[in-house]
Amino acid sequence: MHLRASPGDPGTSRTLTAWTAAVTATGQVVSRASTLLLTALATAVVTRTIGEAGFADWGTVLMLFAMVAFVLDPGLAPVVVRRLIQQGDEAPSPASLLAVRLAMAVVAYAGVVGLTVLLRGHQALVLALVLGAQLLPRAVVLNVGTWMQAEHRLHIQTMLETVTAAGGLVLLVAAAALGASAPVLAGAGLLAPAIVLAVLMQRELRRLPHASARDPGEERRLIRAVLREAAPLAGAIVLVSLYTRIGIIFVNQADDGRVAEFVLAFLFVEQALVVAAIVAATLLPMLGDRVSPHRAGPVEQDLLVGVTTLGAFGALLLIALAEPLVLLLGGSELKGAAPVLTLLAPACAAIFGNVFVAYLFVAARRSPLYLAYSLVGLAISVALGFALTLQHGAEGAARATWITELVVVTLAAVPYFGRSGPARQAVLTMVAAVAMAVAASELAADGAVAPVPAALLAGALLAAVTASRMHRLVGHVRLARAPSGQR
Repeated sequence: MHLRASPGDPGTSRTLTAWTAAVTATGQVVSRASTLLLTALATAVVTRTIGEAGFADWGTVLMLFAMVAFVLDPGLAPVVVRRLIQQGDEAPSPASLLAVRLAMAVVAYAGVVGLTVLLRGHQALVLALVLGAQLLPRAVVLNVGTWMQAEHRLHIQTMLETVTAAGGLVLLVAAAALGASAPVLAGAGLLAPAIVLAVLMQRELRRLPHASARDPGEERRLIRAVLREAAPLAGAIVLVSLYTRIGIIFVNQADDGRVAEFVLAFLFVEQALVVAAIVAATLLPMLGDRVSPHRAGPVEQDLLVGVTTLGAFGALLLIALAEPLVLLLGGSELKGAAPVLTLLAPACAAIFGNVFVAYLFVAARRSPLYLAYSLVGLAISVALGFALTLQHGAEGAARATWITELVVVTLAAVPYFGRSGPARQAVLTMVAAVAMAVAASELAADGAVAPVPAALLAGALLAAVTASRMHRLVGHVRLARAPSGQR
């Protein structure tokens, strides 16, 4: 599988293999881990500088930012990547797609500011204006990232994100030392690095193969075609973004005074979403020309189990380390976020499976079906918001999050993975992986078992249940790397 640049196109293309997938995935995970550390340090600086009340405003803006950020890429990247791989001349130019993304970013920006004022009052307006402005440079970054994804070079983007995040942390610490207000902290620590990253990514675009200097009419035709193809997935992304984060609206309305604690705990779920997207985006170019639109094959079945297992181990790690992580990031003032994080952790396992299935449906051209499942997810999330969050506050929202994610991924997986014995076993194993994380979470939150023993016990059981699938998955990777004559 490989891409070829058209005559006169900038950059050079390269062959995509299991090795390039491993390199880009490893590079992204390593860089993301570094960025996560920098983000944790920045969060610790912010929480200690602006306090619990200020962080309630800050965190609400960031969650609304993430909630509406789907408009920067409403299914465009997977569709364009598929076209670059399968029909290279049917992909629009980066410049044409950027114009669409920027227009969407302006709409999202207005939404973030308006919702912030509605939920937190006019005192949060300036902060929303500064934090929300990240949407504009983010549109540039995501646009270039689409072409990087098709070339298995997204690790370059994450490395640049790490470098700019480090610079932002330096500016943030300096601003905090000077006693700066929350909007100034946001501008120095988040907005300025986002702008620098956008400039660096535009420079990277020159190294990538892409179409340029097409007839404007042809570009408009390609953009319309991409938008039509992405429409079902765009709808699904809208719904997923809403049902994953809509808890913040109900927590604000629950009046339990724990908005800041829920926001701090949810920051870890946001990172799980990022890592899950890295894994799925890396797999998409490899699966794009071989996935059946009718039934998932053995490789996809094992990948579902493998990806969900990875998320489940991440959930168990969060359960074991919830209290020290919260104290590190939020300090003693926000220590109440630890039980919320413990209850929220199982969402990581379900999210990993859910994101993989969503990308798999794109490769199989089943996006309209995933839209229907996501609509069910939104309905469940809203119902649980009224039934759990308004009654039980942040803890209710935590449980509502993983319940919704698990229901959606199960609804999507059952019909597509089929009714054969191995297929049913794959789906049941996926559900079991999430259930083990839930069991550890509830035992630890209830105090019946200490967090570390609960996580270790669930981890040992998880490893035993998924061992055979993981062994087969390693075999699939080895086969993909072997020369064609040895397969």
